[in-house]
Amino acid sequence: MNKTQAEARAYASRLATLAVPDGLQPFVLPPLTALAAVRDCLPSDTKVLLGAQNAHWAAEGAGTGEVSMRMVQDAGAALVEMGHSERREHFGETDATVALKARAAVDRGLTPLICVGEPAEVRDCGGERDFVVAQVRAATARLTDAEVARTLVAYEPVWAIGVGGRPADPAEVAPVMATVAEDLAARTGGRGALALMYGGSVSAANAADLLADPHTDGLFVGRAAWTVDGLLELLAIGAASLRAGGAPVPQSFS
Repeated sequence: MNKTQAEARAYASRLATLAVPDGLQPFVLPPLTALAAVRDCLPSDTKVLLGAQNAHWAAEGAGTGEVSMRMVQDAGAALVEMGHSERREHFGETDATVALKARAAVDRGLTPLICVGEPAEVRDCGGERDFVVAQVRAATARLTDAEVARTLVAYEPVWAIGVGGRPADPAEVAPVMATVAEDLAARTGGRGALALMYGGSVSAANAADLLADPHTDGLFVGRAAWTVDGLLELLAIGAASLRAGGAPVPQSFS
């Protein structure tokens, strides 16, 4: 819940002039009120993908205050985020509704960006891997194996996100990323998800260490990318990770 239309235009207009390092696939998720404004600021050949932070699973109808997949697609979205912990906590999002949203997004030709992550009490009991795998399976329950391979998954431990979040040590992240990657690969004939990302208090200080994990295809970033300079710093770190031998994120998001 950041940026007016004018602020979003200023961000996107500057982003539109910058070169994206080869092998990287950045995306931005502006508020719904600024989605079309950002689209209009990005050139047709931009490498920057545009996504919506939320959309309903119904095509239209009685959903006051909601927007449909068709609406966000019309406003320029190629991706749709779903299952973020804030929406789960404050707006009643469940694994079942995330699955409905994933199905609706795929049916509209949009890429689901599925957020998963355990709360602190689950981590404290050592149940984080089973918890997150169960979330991913539930969220993708309405998709075929081939469609699962075209989704984005973002692992965001609830205890690590937001202003009060504790940045995770890469050693805490790696086992969960490995387990999710293995489960996705088993379901999709070895392909896995389109990309498996980590999010949760990501910053320029910890991005390189997080990207060094072999199962982390990219980073899902909030506050550290609220400015274009912050995003550029992270893109430079991503480019350095690729030069050091990291795998490029797949480019086929459409």
